[in-house]
Amino acid sequence: MARIVLLKDGQAFPYELNSFPAKLGRHPDCDIQVDSSLVSRFHAQILNVDGKLMLEDQGSGNGSFLNGRQLDKLQPQPLRNGDRIKLGPMKFRFEDETAAQDQMLEVPGYDLTDGASSTIMGSASAKGYGLFEIRPEEKLRGILKINQSLAGAVEVTSIAPKILDVLFEIFPQADRGSILIRDEKLQRLVPVAQKRRSESDDESVRLSRTVLDRVLADRTGILSADAASDARFSASESISNLTIHSMMCVPMLNFEGQPFGVINLDTQNPMKRFTDDDLELLLAVASQAAHSYENARLLQSHIEKQKQDKEMKIASGVQRALLPEELPKVPGYKFYASYDAAQAVGGDYFDCFRLENSQKICISFGDVAGKGVPGALIMSRISSVVQNTMSFTDDVAKALQRINSHMCHNMVEGRFVTYILGVIDLETNTITLANAGHMSPLIRHADGTVEEFDDSTIGIPIGIMDGYPYEVMQRTISPGETFVLITDGVDEAMDPDGELYTKERVQKFVRDGSSDPEVLGKALLADVRKHANGRAQNDDITIMTFGRLM
Repeated sequence: MARIVLLKDGQAFPYELNSFPAKLGRHPDCDIQVDSSLVSRFHAQILNVDGKLMLEDQGSGNGSFLNGRQLDKLQPQPLRNGDRIKLGPMKFRFEDETAAQDQMLEVPGYDLTDGASSTIMGSASAKGYGLFEIRPEEKLRGILKINQSLAGAVEVTSIAPKILDVLFEIFPQADRGSILIRDEKLQRLVPVAQKRRSESDDESVRLSRTVLDRVLADRTGILSADAASDARFSASESISNLTIHSMMCVPMLNFEGQPFGVINLDTQNPMKRFTDDDLELLLAVASQAAHSYENARLLQSHIEKQKQDKEMKIASGVQRALLPEELPKVPGYKFYASYDAAQAVGGDYFDCFRLENSQKICISFGDVAGKGVPGALIMSRISSVVQNTMSFTDDVAKALQRINSHMCHNMVEGRFVTYILGVIDLETNTITLANAGHMSPLIRHADGTVEEFDDSTIGIPIGIMDGYPYEVMQRTISPGETFVLITDGVDEAMDPDGELYTKERVQKFVRDGSSDPEVLGKALLADVRKHANGRAQNDDITIMTFGRLM
């Protein structure tokens, strides 16, 4: 497949060549329309002559140029992969994927050629700043220039152009320069800056794949003092078309000494070739430039992290606002709850509030599958759903059906909520409760014995199956009985050796603990933290206790 690529304002605009002749010009009827008053209405055309593509000038006013040479009118000239075309001020590159010898770097304005086995004419290590015995004054001056130019620069995108500006001061013989940085997403080098000393210079910069591979693999600076006799540049087309007479390419190393980019300079003047000393000087300056680039990148990451931390702090405050500020104060009963997220926000949830115009208390307790921001978003959703649903009904069976139906609607795959919904009738001292996939509450009797609901009464988590028939249980709350609800962050809390707190330990602690719900809840949380012994939480920890006083 052949195409012609318009190079304009640092961007590439490709046009596939599917039919011939392909006309280029300012007129709307042209196959490739060019918006410039210096381009003729029908400026040039590309012909297919016996399977070979050719460029022909159509008698244009400002001429058509192929690799810097003006074409005679109506005299077609053959096109080769990588040829440069100029129509008036507009520049193009011809690409032919069938040309096996020439592979292009798919980035605007840059050509990457595969050279033959090359003989390196000069190289130097990229460690540190190079040998200061060689032109120490110029190296120091170059480093100071880089420091002065980049002082205060925090935007990574602004650093590369400034580096090239300094390099053009240090190397007056340089005609073109480019900086390529590794894009982690694309897993390849991409250009971040390009500079030409003269606007009339060709926009396309030829880079040898062999040289780049050597620079990156060996962390070595490469010098070609005479590109005309260097095999790396002779594989695909003549040196007259490349218009490079001398070049230098050096790596940019991060703080770990690994290459993350390259700096390339070349000259088109055969009388101003780069030398070994120039390569040493470029390595020294590139090392400082790389450090400045890395510092800016790390600073930018730090600023982004501070911004994220601030946003997460706000999100944490929003989530805390969804939890009750205080629990009901009811004669003869006591309620307690604690909430500790493993991250800034979490997926655990609890609520406890008096139903409007009644002597009933709603108990709502859940654990979202997953923690962090995804869990917190689902937690906020169920919080609003419960509040809205319970404002219309105190029937646990109906309420849980509606809550489940709402959570099933547009639920993210793999996200569900283990959940317990209960209603305490203060007049009859009874609790009506339904369990949707959560571990059973522990019920501590006045004599210290501990009871759990039968596993057969536990349904599936909400958000999985709409219309699931949850079983509803009802029982009397006797004086001295305390209900203990926990999320799995409690029994799965780990100490520094990786030992779990375990559900058995929770049961024993509840059995041996206080009959006061608040005292028991606080003591259980303290014991879990003691067990962790400073180890960071691996999950959200939420405890709710409530009971009828003696």
